[in-house]
This record gives sequence, structure tokens and C-alpha cells, in this order.
Amino acid sequence: MGFPSPAGDYIEKSVTPNEACKWFSRPGQYLMRAGDTSWRAGIKKDAILVVDAARKPQEGSIVIATVCGEFCMKRMRFYPTLSLQSLDQPDMETLIEGGDLEGEETIIVGVVTHIINDATTDEFDDIPCI
Repeated sequence: MGFPSPAGDYIEKSVTPNEACKWFSRPGQYLMRAGDTSWRAGIKKDAILVVDAARKPQEGSIVIATVCGEFCMKRMRFYPTLSLQSLDQPDMETLIEGGDLEGEETIIVGVVTHIINDATTDEFDDIPCI
């Protein structure tokens, strides 16, 4: 038969999307489709978002929240005040009343852990035509 290949020790295991996104079907994780483009956050139109409802947001985390009954993507800010910052317009902030993550009008649904974009579009062209 012959000898085994010495390169057999260096064969890497294939990576699945479940392993890459740490998607292990936990009850708090789900997929969501982004409706709008958020250029500063690197989210293209119709991107797939992996959202973890069990994870606590940290400073600068992208979160899915309901503000006045509407779902939106915002960036979580703890300093100088507890607020939700717009992804594309950093000057626009929604203050969370009383410093509580679940105020009357604002509820944090989950934290975006991974963003899966369509690479066939050239929406983020770094070198635009002059």
C-alpha cells in the first residue's frame, strides 16, 4: 500500500458557519435580517445578524432594541450617561430614563455578535471614482 503522507499531520478541519459564529442553538440566539445599511458599523442592506439575547451589552456593543415600540439597531453607551447611539449619526442619542436598561419606552432585545454580509455586491467601495 505505501506509507502515509507526512502532510497528513497538517490537514486542517473544515470550518462550518455554525462554528465560526459560535452558533450552538442556544435558546437566546437567533438570526435577523438587517433592513437598512449602516456604513459605519459595516452592515450592508439585507445582512444576516446573529443576535444573542442572553449576552449583556458592553460599552460600544451593537444592540437590537425597541424604542417606542419600534425595532432598531443602536450602539450601547454607558458613559457619560446610559444611552443608545445611532449607528450612522453618532450625535443622535436616545437616553434611557433612570439608567435602567429596560425603561418604559426602551427595551434591549439582544446584542449583535456577528454580521454576515453579501460579498458579491461592491457596496463598500473603498476607492470610488473621482
